[in-house]
Amino acid sequence: MLLSLRSYPNRTEMPQPKPGKRACTIALQAVIITVMSLNSAMGASQDKKRAEAVRSSGTIQIDGKLDEESWKQAVPAGDFVIYNPHNGMPSAYRTEVRLLYDDDALYIGAIMFDSHPDSIFTQLGQRDDGDINADHFWIEISPFNDGLNGEIFKVSASNVQIDNKMTSTESWEHNDTWDAVWDSRTRISEDGWIAEVKIPYSALRFPRSATQLWGINFWREVRRTRETSSWNFVTKEFGSSIAHMGELAGIRDVKPPLRLSLVPYVSGYLEHMTDQPGVGTSYNGGLDLKVGLTESFTLDATLIPDFGQVQSDDNVLNLSPYEVKYNEKRPFFMEGTELFNKGDIFYSRRIGGTPHLVRDVYDMLEENESVTRNPAEVSLLNATKISGRTRGGLGIGIFNAVTNSTWAEVENTVTGETRRIMTEPLTNYNMLVLDQTLKNDSYISAMNTSVIRAGERNENFYTANVTGFEALVKTSDRLWSASAGAALSQKYYSSEPTALGHALNLNAGKTGGKFRTDYNLSLMSDTYDPNDMGYLRNNNEIEHSVDFSYSTYEPFGNIMTTRTSLDFSYGQLYNPRAFTSAGVSLDAMILLMNYWSLSLEVEMTPWGEDDYFEPRTRDMSMYYHRPPAFQAGFRGDTDKSKKFYIQGNAEYYKGWSDYDQHAYMWSLQPEFKASRRLSFSYSLSVEKLFNDIGYVPGNLGEGITFGKRDVTTITNTLSGAFIFSSSSYLTLRGRHYWSRADYDGDYFTLRQDGSLTDRVYSTPLNNSDVNTNFLNIDVVYTWRFAPGSELSLVWKNSIWSEGDVIIRNGLDNFTDLLSMPQTNSLSLKILYYLDYQNFRKLFKSK
Repeated sequence: MLLSLRSYPNRTEMPQPKPGKRACTIALQAVIITVMSLNSAMGASQDKKRAEAVRSSGTIQIDGKLDEESWKQAVPAGDFVIYNPHNGMPSAYRTEVRLLYDDDALYIGAIMFDSHPDSIFTQLGQRDDGDINADHFWIEISPFNDGLNGEIFKVSASNVQIDNKMTSTESWEHNDTWDAVWDSRTRISEDGWIAEVKIPYSALRFPRSATQLWGINFWREVRRTRETSSWNFVTKEFGSSIAHMGELAGIRDVKPPLRLSLVPYVSGYLEHMTDQPGVGTSYNGGLDLKVGLTESFTLDATLIPDFGQVQSDDNVLNLSPYEVKYNEKRPFFMEGTELFNKGDIFYSRRIGGTPHLVRDVYDMLEENESVTRNPAEVSLLNATKISGRTRGGLGIGIFNAVTNSTWAEVENTVTGETRRIMTEPLTNYNMLVLDQTLKNDSYISAMNTSVIRAGERNENFYTANVTGFEALVKTSDRLWSASAGAALSQKYYSSEPTALGHALNLNAGKTGGKFRTDYNLSLMSDTYDPNDMGYLRNNNEIEHSVDFSYSTYEPFGNIMTTRTSLDFSYGQLYNPRAFTSAGVSLDAMILLMNYWSLSLEVEMTPWGEDDYFEPRTRDMSMYYHRPPAFQAGFRGDTDKSKKFYIQGNAEYYKGWSDYDQHAYMWSLQPEFKASRRLSFSYSLSVEKLFNDIGYVPGNLGEGITFGKRDVTTITNTLSGAFIFSSSSYLTLRGRHYWSRADYDGDYFTLRQDGSLTDRVYSTPLNNSDVNTNFLNIDVVYTWRFAPGSELSLVWKNSIWSEGDVIIRNGLDNFTDLLSMPQTNSLSLKILYYLDYQNFRKLFKSK
């Protein structure tokens, strides 16, 4: 939404709980009935191709040559089928894939024939950069062959590695969070290019069985023509690619290895703040541990972690009653967490986040006291996760993390005495997930989170628990599905009753094929609160939606694919049952044969919106009636395989009210590939809200105050990369965010019917104008000097400013920003991968 420049409080504000057991029982009954009533439909899955792996008779050298005798014994898999652009047609490019194995690893040798080898794209990039301008070959593999979970190992013609976990519910292209240790080499030949890949069994989890039968598929992308093809046919009409794998047979008498690895690290920091003398130094050390508990279950632990080198957050101005959700960037919390995403009750940024009472400290000061130290981040002591899947398809995930207590320090400026105020106690975070795979890419899951805080339980520091359930059932042809989910939140206090809340989700419809339609129900009680370990924008909501869409997958004329959708929605509060909004939206997308894309979105709310959250009342007794509105947006981009690429967006909003509310937003993002090693991108985004009306804080005692303001936000982001090799690269990212809210002097008092009246007040209003800037620069050099081992040198610069004086000139604003205190840090971190299997081979050879 255009007018959604909003952020989110640390927890959802909750009134005192009401009895919810009956509602939970009804919700659970609805879940069970919905899931169990879906009958199996007609249709059978497509025939699967089968590839045979051959045991290697000797050592395989990973050099991109495929010249060992064992490769000649392997039967090639070929006859690739196009995914894009002509889904289902034979590929125009011949591809042969051979498979070998031994007691330690699976080997894949692929020959990508090309009559113009000098035209093969070979741009270099960072590890896990799957969008570089290069030809690619990749393997999708599912050792449990369940159609729901697997791994992907992708390599470019320039030998850039990309790997990730796969699930049936999330595209791996948008989930680059898992790094395995494996080996690859590529080589351009007179016939095309060759990829030789070694995947150690320690990078996979598979059942202990004399004969293995894995799900597998091979993919190829020819970048200059943008043809993408796969060995086993993958239709666009239903399911994700993991549901369309072929089979890998022939692997016999292979035992899952002992998976034991250590990644110790050392790091050092230099930090200088321009408003303080001297340079601060610090040194850290710790390790990550990975232990294979069984052939299918792995324990991952991080001890004394150091996340100081992660990319800076994209901070924004907070004008709303909601919490800003920031992306997770800490490696331990990003890798191998697909099980913990079940139920949508786990938000890892809660762990090691901002202390609960960091802002309340200033209200706890006594006379003549001032705050001398108030940490803005809780320190993480350790974190552990256990995950895996049994031979019967039962996935089990266990997560635990412990954060240290956090204290602010205050000093009496007269006596010199100091004392400490606890802003966060020692806290234990836990999650348990059970996920059973079913036929037809279906599943049923149960999950639980608990947050246990040390000390006496009170309104700030209590014990929290959330228990959830979700299930998905698909017909055998994967065209129809039904899903259901339910959750119960509980908060335990020492002297207050336990706070209970519940949530329910139902979805059913035709979710495959060209024409699709589904109905969705989302219900959250006014006391449902998963935010101690999860993320919820707001509770107290019932929303119904019906969606219709039609897609074309076969090219016609200059058009490759299209998608058009029409959505109807109706929203209410859960308590009291009151109307909040109703809307209709139309989306259309076209992908052209030259790989340019165009999309259009139109949305209308004919009756406006009754916003019960903007007034910031705990009991939902007041609401602000937003006017009927119309919004239209356009997006377009060009072919990413070209040296110059550009993406553009434009949106317009109009609200029909007496205040002439309207807004627009536009953005441009050009990218330029100067060479196979050097690339740049720039993003400019401008958003302007005219006569926007919103809550004005800090003016209590005379009713709820709203104000009329113009809000302007300009964001500039510059990124660049110089790639020395596939294992050595330098990256730059700089972002300047400037947002100002300029109140025009018109203030209002909110009335019971949601309307506004001119404010009559006896005391002057506080100045509500705000001018906010964030400037962050991250320069990172990375050298992957050995498999799984890395050296990183990082320089960071950050500046922040916020005031109540509006600066309208961009140059004056930037000059003022540079006069503010800056934080500069330089850090070096070295981590080294130690694997038990390598040591075993080393000692065995002696």
